[in-house]
Amino acid sequence: MKFSNIIVKNVVEKLLLGGDYRDEIVNAINLEFLDFAMDFFKQILNAKLENKEPNLQWYKDNFINNPNIKPDEATIFAGINKKTISNIYGSTTKEIMLEVANHNINYLEDLLNSLGENSENIGVCIKISYNNISVELNHNESLLVINALATKKIALRGGAWSSIGKRAEKPLMMALCQKCGVLPDFINETHFTKNQELDFDREVDFKLYNKHKNKEYRVEVKLMGKGNPESADAVIARDTDIFVADTLSEQNKTQLKSLNIEFLELKNNKNQIDDFCKILHNLDIPFEKPKC
Repeated sequence: MKFSNIIVKNVVEKLLLGGDYRDEIVNAINLEFLDFAMDFFKQILNAKLENKEPNLQWYKDNFINNPNIKPDEATIFAGINKKTISNIYGSTTKEIMLEVANHNINYLEDLLNSLGENSENIGVCIKISYNNISVELNHNESLLVINALATKKIALRGGAWSSIGKRAEKPLMMALCQKCGVLPDFINETHFTKNQELDFDREVDFKLYNKHKNKEYRVEVKLMGKGNPESADAVIARDTDIFVADTLSEQNKTQLKSLNIEFLELKNNKNQIDDFCKILHNLDIPFEKPKC
């Protein structure tokens, strides 16, 4: 998901107030999902008007094997998302995604037909109207559309929660540094990826330097829930010096203290700036905290 600058700005502002940023993500997911749903229904209306046959071939032709539909969109319409395909097949080439989409839609068609034979007289019928035009989808068509919508919502949700942290990390750290008066010469927000001397990834979010610039401090940012077991692992793997998190459990804090890693918890913390200034002081990072 591509978050607008406004959403990222709102997330950072809430974090710096010690609040919960998650409602911003939920609102963004809902907005994008509803946009997708309305566009999907319009496409269905047009496709159904051109094909009155009571089978799913019209759906396959318009939403799976349509050259104007992107492969990752076709997989959504077929009820499976790109990330799942990548996890299963280790690749998301156009050929693989379209093959999986066709396989999955055929499987769903067989499943729906089987369910129809064993139904308990429960029927689902979606009616789509636009101006004075309307179409009705039969039971199988309706369930297929519902499944596609559910797949899209899951894909959006997964993408949103994994993306927002990366989008907000640098603006959050820059805002903290500005509030504490860290001098620009001791800040490095370059994107760091791999240590050339090592064989594993040591990506880090941010770096700060002591007053002599003979010591660099690696900063890791995690917008995570309390007790996230991945937090300490990420810190250890990336040789982190400063850890900034939305929420930390007591176990997280104990682990970080045992590793001599400075940390800052943001949520429900009214002393964020003072706490961060203490970290800067402990590490001899130059700053000029503004007077209140």
